Amino acid sequence: MGVLDFLDAEKRKEKRLARSIRSANSKYKPKDHRQIALSEVIEAAKQGNEVAIGGLLARFGVQAEPSTEDEREKEWVFDALVQIDRKALNQIKQAMRTAEGVNWIHRTFKNIVPEDEYRRELLDVLSDFDTEYERNPDRKLQTIMALADVSGEEIPGALLRFLKDVDETVRFQTVVTLAKHGSELAREPLLETMCSDESIRVRNEAVAAFGELGWLVKGYRKKVEAILPPTHKLDKSGKIVKLGKYN
Repeated sequence: MGVLDFLDAEKRKEKRLARSIRSANSKYKPKDHRQIALSEVIEAAKQGNEVAIGGLLARFGVQAEPSTEDEREKEWVFDALVQIDRKALNQIKQAMRTAEGVNWIHRTFKNIVPEDEYRRELLDVLSDFDTEYERNPDRKLQTIMALADVSGEEIPGALLRFLKDVDETVRFQTVVTLAKHGSELAREPLLETMCSDESIRVRNEAVAAFGELGWLVKGYRKKVEAILPPTHKLDKSGKIVKLGKYN
């Protein structure tokens, strides 16, 4: 085979892979066609083709029908990427910073690296976010959710600024994640959130967190009494207690 023949063969191979990626990531393709294409992309990715690895990561962002097959295909992608292991990490890290939805990408990364590396990467991603308006905050929200299931004393401090996020759901999830970590560092910021956040849902989640953690509301008693929902009360010691009929 001459050089030109080899180059032509490589171009044909690239074009075939590009077609397979388009088909694998098309929610409009019949599932049988989509799955055949996806198998081809997986095979190329396992051989180290970076374009194919990128195509697999993009598949996580597609919602195909039927939903049961969509979930099955994403499991195939997940298994393939975990098998490819650290050779896929550069593209996985990039996807953690650019994809709109990152739950599957987080799950994949978590199954390849040690927990401390996973935590460091999540915190690095988190540092890129601000607290201003953005059209789709899902990546930020899902990163904060992922940090709820990771240990690390530096996590609460990194989360505190998101109690002031413009997006109400981001603030709510930040309260949830801070409560799971249970760090005293978050006690006063959560009290401020409890007493001043414009969202009843966020305030009530902070109340629930204090009730579960047994933290005192020292310095905020009057403010807390004014906003407590009927599900909770303050005891004499300054702890928020959930009322029996709501347990």
